[in-house]
Amino acid sequence: MPQPFEQFIIAGDPSVLKPMLDILNADPESAVISVSRNNMTDPERLVVSMDPSRAAALQAALGALILIEPDDLLDL
Repeated sequence: MPQPFEQFIIAGDPSVLKPMLDILNADPESAVISVSRNNMTDPERLVVSMDPSRAAALQAALGALILIEPDDLLDL
């Protein structure tokens, strides 16, 4: 039985996020929920729904170029 998709925040340099956004938009196994852009309209943060193992694989492949964290509620 496949794992349910979860939401993740992906942050990084726009030079990495721009091509990643194109790839994720074309991937039927991912759903881009929202894109936060800087004043130059470059992506700075993505919220993506995907399988947790896929998120872990992206983090492992791209290392320090991106940060992927679960999109959880903040505890204040």
